[in-house]
Amino acid sequence: METSRLNTGLDVLDQAECVRLLGTETVGRLGVVVDGEPSIFPVNFALAGEDIVVRTDPGSKLMAALGGPMVFEVDHLDENTQTGWSVMVHGTAELAEGRPSRTGSQNRVLQPWRQADLPHLLRIVPKTITGRRITTPTQHRSPAADSPESELLAGR
Repeated sequence: METSRLNTGLDVLDQAECVRLLGTETVGRLGVVVDGEPSIFPVNFALAGEDIVVRTDPGSKLMAALGGPMVFEVDHLDENTQTGWSVMVHGTAELAEGRPSRTGSQNRVLQPWRQADLPHLLRIVPKTITGRRITTPTQHRSPAADSPESELLAGR
């Protein structure tokens, strides 16, 4: 895994680590433009190599994903340790056929969470995959973190 540290206290993740992290989760957010406005839809997903696959019904989400810019984001946060990561995929969407299985240790058929007929299989083909991780938040405190406002927000 290649990472580099930003001066913000975040680790920049390489593409291989981003794809590995994507494979550890099953829910992400699809961002598209609907009627000129950004919209975000939570979806469950599976990986097919580096491609992301989601099931959807006909409608604004599908049409917007196929017809314009889109982004897919997955994250994992641990509030107790104040650590986590986020992976963002910019790419294009296309209709796909079949029922893909998830690669890696979670090799299972992509099933929708809700009981609905979701006839369309949307494949997101990445142009870029980027990610960030915060691992030790207390080491990266800014002077503002010690302000009275931050104490109020922290419940002190």
